Amino acid sequence: MNSKKWIKVFLAAPLLCFTFVLGINYIVDPFNIFHTKILKHQFQMNERFMKIEYLDKHNGEFNGYMFGSSRIGTTPPSIVEKYIPNSKIYNFTTSSANLDDYITHLKYFIERKYPIETLYLQLDVDMNQFGRASSDYLRRFHPHILNQSMSSYYISYLTGLFPFNLKGKILNNINHTDRTDYFLDTGVWTKPDKEKAIIDNCKEFQLYEPSFNRKVNKVNKVNKSNKSRRQNLEALQSIKKLSKDNNIKLYIFITPHNKNMMALFNLDGYLNFLEDISKVTDFYDFSGYNTITVNNCNYYESSHYRPLVGGLIAGKIFKDDTVEIPEDFGVFVTRTNIDKHLKNLKKQIENYDLNKILSK
Repeated sequence: MNSKKWIKVFLAAPLLCFTFVLGINYIVDPFNIFHTKILKHQFQMNERFMKIEYLDKHNGEFNGYMFGSSRIGTTPPSIVEKYIPNSKIYNFTTSSANLDDYITHLKYFIERKYPIETLYLQLDVDMNQFGRASSDYLRRFHPHILNQSMSSYYISYLTGLFPFNLKGKILNNINHTDRTDYFLDTGVWTKPDKEKAIIDNCKEFQLYEPSFNRKVNKVNKVNKSNKSRRQNLEALQSIKKLSKDNNIKLYIFITPHNKNMMALFNLDGYLNFLEDISKVTDFYDFSGYNTITVNNCNYYESSHYRPLVGGLIAGKIFKDDTVEIPEDFGVFVTRTNIDKHLKNLKKQIENYDLNKILSK
């Protein structure tokens, strides 16, 4: 091969690779940015983009929002709407959301004059950061939120390298296992395969769910203490003030984390987190080891609870006597009872650990 042909090959190879990257990102569309729908089943979706795109056109249809990480995503808005007359609520669940997401989106909604009368806000105990890296394409804000160019945003998703996300979506469409269905009109997501498996035979489901069968070495518990403590508290204070100033009824509660997730939390970080929240606002705490959280049948895996749990949470918050709620599920926490609550939680954790040891 002569030198001219080598030069042509040298120049053509990068161009072909670049074209391939553009093509595969557009066709597979791993984050559902381009809505190509060539592959039907979504592995992951940038909900921050999709939901703002939807709400900028449809926000007039709603007057309330549910804010939370993916953990609140299984709760249908109707569960909350039935307790609030004339409400129409949208589930604005977003993957791994933290207080930076909540305050940023709330400000945007208010600036854009979204009708808001209700804010139903879930806080995770493992919310140990504020904001995230711009390289996190699954969780990047919609460009409207940050007053950025739409064209640049699309180009970044066309030219990026996403091997994990591409592979995940392709395999998900081949195997059709552990399907996740997203419903943009309500904001919820569902796990129909896992829901059916739990209903059919929860005992068998638990045996094969990896997150229910991991051994946790207590000496090496993951430290979930909050490195962005000040920023998170300031954001929560801002949410409370914005809610008051804009006549928004604010409901705040702590996630009922599954016992296997609880085992990963640093005890001091967990209790300090609850104490910090109590200094800013009253809230309902559904965390800890209680009737709901120690029962794996209430969860798809160690991180996400099923819709029925969302119903129990709302029933407790809105004092629904027709819903059968375990007495140990949910405590209303204020500045005046936080010390007593933390003391009870410590005792609860000690008793749970002792029971586990004795049952071996």
